[in-house]
Amino acid sequence: MPLRSIPDGQLEWSATVPASVLLGGESRETLRIADVEVPLDSDVCVAVMLELISGGLSVTGEVTATWTGPCARCWLPLDGEVKSAVREVFAAEPREGEQYALGPEYADLTPMVREAVLLELPIEAIPCPHPEPCPNLPAELTGPHDYPDTGRPAEPADPRWEALDALRGRLDAGE
Repeated sequence: MPLRSIPDGQLEWSATVPASVLLGGESRETLRIADVEVPLDSDVCVAVMLELISGGLSVTGEVTATWTGPCARCWLPLDGEVKSAVREVFAAEPREGEQYALGPEYADLTPMVREAVLLELPIEAIPCPHPEPCPNLPAELTGPHDYPDTGRPAEPADPRWEALDALRGRLDAGE
């Protein structure tokens, strides 16, 4: 829809597009931060209010996408959803880093949507949704715990800590 035909200067607009559309025509890159990515065949939902303002267009709303990435403990695949609130200005002569370019007839929302998704992807280790202990975590990484529900025996104590364990035992006994 051409910008000049926005009724009363405001328009609610929504669309669902494949994530691959956000990459541009020839790019084979993915929407990725570290090990977390938005699958190219997943949907990205955009729901915004477009408002003509002096010298440009104001865009406010929300962008939603799904991501996949490995668990921080067991490396099994996890997925989640990002929701990003957007409030941006498009101008014919945009200030770099502050505004997006506005064409004479149309506003290309693609760069704004791509940046909104990338800025919300988790960049740190994704917490494991499994209960403690994670059933997929190797035994050598679980630590010296006794896990009766899993059938795994307690790890042997480190002999370097025997003196401290003896003191703890005496304190617990009230000595």
